[in-house]
Amino acid sequence: YTYYPPQMSTSKTETPRQNTQSLLADKGENIFRMKGVLAIASSEEKFVYQGVHMIFTGEFDEVWAEDEERVSKLVFIGKNLDHAELNTGFAACLYSEERAQQKEQSLRFQVGDEVEVKFASGWSRGTIVQRMFRARMQGGLDKVAPYMVRITNGPRMLVPSDSEDFVRRAQ
Repeated sequence: YTYYPPQMSTSKTETPRQNTQSLLADKGENIFRMKGVLAIASSEEKFVYQGVHMIFTGEFDEVWAEDEERVSKLVFIGKNLDHAELNTGFAACLYSEERAQQKEQSLRFQVGDEVEVKFASGWSRGTIVQRMFRARMQGGLDKVAPYMVRITNGPRMLVPSDSEDFVRRAQ
């Protein structure tokens, strides 16, 4: 399988990491060990992860070989684990062009739209400069923010979610 790269999203199980975090929160005491390799759609490298009970680590490792099949392999060792539930959770993370297009089409704002972005100190005005901005985080998976905004007379910033809690039309 090829999985979606992590997206900043309101869905708690849209990405492999979010799905794993939700799984560990719900069933961590029943997971003795987990490990695997994920083929992430936006990466030429393998994402290798492992976990014990509720502790999870993962990072990008070596590059996929040209002749190597890009397939994800997941192993869970534990008790009272529902195989179908595990498959369903990770299958919800599968990448498809159609799903990626639907996600982008569902965004409320276009490049050039004037918006207000929430900071700890309040709302600041800015302009959408990019949609579905992908940033590579050191040692981890890519982060995709719905918007990159140029704050008026300020820096560019990523908006973590397309919700009224983080971004709204300029007033």
